[in-house]
Amino acid sequence: MELVYKRAGHLELFRYRDSKRFLYNGIVQSIAASITNNTVDLEDGNSDWPWTFSAGKTGSNVTFNLNSFNPMLYAALTASEYAEENDLAIRRIEEISVPSESPYTVTLKKAPEADTLVVVNEDNSPFVEGTPSGAGEYSLASSTLTFNEEDAGINLVVAYDYKASEGRHMEMARQANDDIFRVTVAGEATKKDNEGIVIPDALTFDRMRASGEIAWPTRQREPQGWNFTMTIQKPRPGHKAVDYRVEKV
Repeated sequence: MELVYKRAGHLELFRYRDSKRFLYNGIVQSIAASITNNTVDLEDGNSDWPWTFSAGKTGSNVTFNLNSFNPMLYAALTASEYAEENDLAIRRIEEISVPSESPYTVTLKKAPEADTLVVVNEDNSPFVEGTPSGAGEYSLASSTLTFNEEDAGINLVVAYDYKASEGRHMEMARQANDDIFRVTVAGEATKKDNEGIVIPDALTFDRMRASGEIAWPTRQREPQGWNFTMTIQKPRPGHKAVDYRVEKV
């Protein structure tokens, strides 16, 4: 039976440490699995050709490319803590312009927490909270900033903390041990000579760990995906390192 893959499939991670399962992992773009055969050569003093022997299988990798970012999955792969949190302080940075005519007020997108607001001009010189009675001063009421007429029309940058009533918080400890996962790729293929026949299959790796660089998506105008690589580890006693199953049709 010859198969053609036209879908990436779905991803399931099972964390052995606490039996937590990760199924909602975002939009999967592609999954590329490979198994490396290791060999060792022994020179033959009577021949130009060495003898080659099998040296087992190590360091095999699976690369997962996703088109949407899931912070919970990222935290799991980097051995970080991720939890829901109420009254979560989040930093915001906004670019604003003081109106050229009265009233010289700007409403921020959120209400700053006390003593967290910073206002600077294009020279990174800070403004001072005050009446305001002159240039370089501002007053704050809830989420509204008021400036003096001497600053009319200038561009500013503000930074502040606001409180989110509900949020999620990821923290990476100074030192942490990587987790080990059972990883399953479940999907479907089609027959090479008949695309109308859909064949379910599943590929399971008994023990894997995230390896190499685990990068956040690039922040830019066009949406970007992200990817990570996991390395196959020695399986548990009585289990196979790789288990592939496909329905016969």
